[in-house]
Amino acid sequence: MPPVDRIAGIEWKRGAAGFRAMLSEAVCGPERLIGKPSMSDIDLLVLDRNVTEAPSADTRFGGLPSADSDVAWPACRECGGNMQFLGQVRLAGARRLHLIFMCANDPGMCSDWEADGGCNAVIGTGIDGLGIVEAPSEGEVVRGKPYGARIEQVQAADYGQARTLWEERHPGREQEVLGFIGGEADWLQGDETPSCDHCGEPMRFVVQLEEGPDDGSGMNFGGGCGYLFECDCAGGSGKFLWQS
Repeated sequence: MPPVDRIAGIEWKRGAAGFRAMLSEAVCGPERLIGKPSMSDIDLLVLDRNVTEAPSADTRFGGLPSADSDVAWPACRECGGNMQFLGQVRLAGARRLHLIFMCANDPGMCSDWEADGGCNAVIGTGIDGLGIVEAPSEGEVVRGKPYGARIEQVQAADYGQARTLWEERHPGREQEVLGFIGGEADWLQGDETPSCDHCGEPMRFVVQLEEGPDDGSGMNFGGGCGYLFECDCAGGSGKFLWQS
């Protein structure tokens, strides 16, 4: 997690949501001067080390992907190298598993932050009859052993506040928050919701991801967050991007 700055004893947390949470806690206290914000249950993804390398339909990161059929490992449009498998994500009750890939062959040189740049990829698969997809032998294609994510609900105004509350209850475990799933994206910059290539409509937000729990082996989002979207139209698929 990128460091926070302290100005006049106040922690300035990343992004607009973090600023709102900070303002509520440090300036106005539990009661805001302009009224209480709308609260909702935020489904945080929290680190779960208790996973195996067997095929799985669960949300998890690192290791190798699970799929219900043969998958052509994606290659970067710019450098031509094989992409790295970041992880797989499935909404609760969904019949689709999203496999997320991103170029890691020469970090910073390929446009891996763009949803339509061809330097990352999302492959959709069913959840029945899963097998492990073997990785190609060339390129930076895997991130080490897999780790999972369990959902912990926190009632808050937004993701930034939910994360702050969780971290206050679990001191020293900040990097165990892997992001959140469902709801609406908490953009670090402007709204970059992608459009579906098939129907042209704005896609639905699925998950927002932090870089990961382990320094040196995390996903490279420039110190920011990754965003996954999907579309349910016939022929629709997923898209991925990141901001910092």
